[in-house]
Amino acid sequence: MTHFNVIFGLGIFLYGMSQLEYGISKLADARLRAWLRTGTGTRLGSVSTGIVATALLQSSSMISLLVLAFASAGILPLLNAVGILLGANLGTTFTGWIVALFGFKMDLEAIALPILGSSAFLLVLSKRGTSFAHSAFVMLGIGLLLFGLGIMKGSMETLSQAWDVTVLQGHHPVVYFIFGVFITFIVQSSSAVMMMALAALNAGFINLPEAAALVIGADLGTTSTTVLGSLTGNVIKRQLAFAHFVFNFVVDISAFLLLLPAIPILMSLANIQDPLFSLVAFHSLVNLLGLGIFVPFLSQYTRWIERVFSKNLTNPLDMLERVSAAVPDAALVALDETVKQLIFKGACNSLRIFNLKPEQLKVVAENQTQLIGSVEHKDFTKGYEELKTGEGHVFSYSLQIQEQPLEESQALELERLQMVVRQVVFCNKSLKDIQKDLEDLKYANHESMRELYEIHKLFQKAVYEKLIDLILAYHEPVFVHEELDQISKDNDQHAQRAIEFVLSHARSGANEGTVMSIQLNVNREIHQALKTLLDAFKLWSSPSLQGSASPLKGL
Repeated sequence: MTHFNVIFGLGIFLYGMSQLEYGISKLADARLRAWLRTGTGTRLGSVSTGIVATALLQSSSMISLLVLAFASAGILPLLNAVGILLGANLGTTFTGWIVALFGFKMDLEAIALPILGSSAFLLVLSKRGTSFAHSAFVMLGIGLLLFGLGIMKGSMETLSQAWDVTVLQGHHPVVYFIFGVFITFIVQSSSAVMMMALAALNAGFINLPEAAALVIGADLGTTSTTVLGSLTGNVIKRQLAFAHFVFNFVVDISAFLLLLPAIPILMSLANIQDPLFSLVAFHSLVNLLGLGIFVPFLSQYTRWIERVFSKNLTNPLDMLERVSAAVPDAALVALDETVKQLIFKGACNSLRIFNLKPEQLKVVAENQTQLIGSVEHKDFTKGYEELKTGEGHVFSYSLQIQEQPLEESQALELERLQMVVRQVVFCNKSLKDIQKDLEDLKYANHESMRELYEIHKLFQKAVYEKLIDLILAYHEPVFVHEELDQISKDNDQHAQRAIEFVLSHARSGANEGTVMSIQLNVNREIHQALKTLLDAFKLWSSPSLQGSASPLKGL
């Protein structure tokens, strides 16, 4: 059973990392998300953010999740996102330094015991979800890391005394490199493989060049998480995974071929005698040199990645598939953009019921290309079904967001966006309810009915030309609201004129009671449909609810 203690220790170590990641991410969630969004304005800023955030959080996977979500939502440009991922590589070496400095100089299990005991008391006494509980998870993670590392260290020393370790030595470094890739693929943690390498090196199982080859392989193997996750993912996901893989592949293969043979000379020049320090110093040097080579060309590197994986978004729901609901800040931005596109789809579909083609509207010239490229040639009923499908996806995605801990402002924002979608769908439902009546008006024997249909059609065309221009292009929020108020007044005046038209024909005896009833019902529903859509767009674009930091963006 003693022979399996290395595996048991590794399992405890990995579980400790997951608890540490969970606790720190909850304690610093809002600050970390704000830091990732605002601290990456330059190439050096994005790389530095990746280094520091990963060193503090001790989880490159959590950083990758946040970066992917923010990049997918458009909060982080691809250039900044790539910079953070590359910096995270260097940040992961921080664990190795801590362990090399302190981990093998003391009794780790004796230190871990009081930490584990204290964290257990805190978890039992704390209410789940509070800062005390999250602090307890941090302590639990640290305790498990130390305990698992202590087991690995002790079992390695025991095995080295029981086995002839020379049978494990002398293999070509390629063997250790491949093993490093393989074991990291299995355990999904390069930090865990580094701990195994340090324990084996400390116990004399392997020599420094062999341990270095193992760690270089682990560096390359850690990209498997993002690569595998991107195989069926969206474009942004593939771009970031590809950027991560290419960087690690180039750096690690170069380090294996050029730096590994020179490791004794490098450590001699650095005046480092301790093999444990030598290993972590070599690991840091590899990643530092990699950054030094890539960072000056980060802009060109990112543009190349964009050319390899070009973006092509046509479905308004694509944004929700790209962004993880586990990151509320990014998820709300994605939901906001999706809702905006559903408003646009709803407006275009409202025109179809009058046999008006949205792509033929006379909108502002610079918006014409966007309009033609965005409109799908379908009938009203199909468009209405698409909107209902979109509504279902929005509410399903909203439920996923609600499973996350939300600030009050985020909860209000989510509720606002849900209301907007309901109003857009209700607008089209009002029109669907009078679809047959509109057909009767259009082809009626009564001239007044056909005339009323044309009056509504011309008004809808004029109104939606203005409305679609407001949706497609950026305008100051004050201007948008002034225009919406004016359109709303025009809608009320049009409804009144339509009623007077019907009543005047009724008084002249041109309309029968049934005909008048149909006409008044059509007038009411058309007025209500447009009013509802205007309310939806106004609610979506309201600066008082949406915040001045979220201007109207073009599609």
